[in-house]
Amino acid sequence: MPPLSDRDRSRAHTDAELRMTLSAELAAPSLARERLSRWLAGHRWPAGQRDDLILAVSEAVSNSVEHGYGVDHGAVVERGGPVEVHGIVVAEPDGRRRAVLTVVDRGSWLPPSAFRGNRRHGLPLMEACVETLTVDGTDGGTTVVLRSRAVPPPA
Repeated sequence: MPPLSDRDRSRAHTDAELRMTLSAELAAPSLARERLSRWLAGHRWPAGQRDDLILAVSEAVSNSVEHGYGVDHGAVVERGGPVEVHGIVVAEPDGRRRAVLTVVDRGSWLPPSAFRGNRRHGLPLMEACVETLTVDGTDGGTTVVLRSRAVPPPA
């Protein structure tokens, strides 16, 4: 049997599901971007769509850290907690694929109207990057579900 090419090796090592649990700290969005980028590349996700999903998930993770847990630049926070990111690829009947990405925290829900000044751009940004966005916020945390636009099957 011939050795695996880099492309085949990447495909062989891509998990069907993406699962990560991040600490609520300022580095969390960067870690999420890196891991999501590798996972989507392993699924041979088109570059433009990949960038949109990475931006949307990064924003959701940032919101969890900053708003859900109250972590801010220079702040000392005692109530931090986990930020969970889960991703799956769903096949459409016509062969196209969609990524469904979920970001969950157990922080305190703050409605968008609670933010002042130049804030409140995160939700519109995420909406622009995906086909559907749902946000379910309760006193026990927030769940964000991002569903990508359909992309062609891998070549």
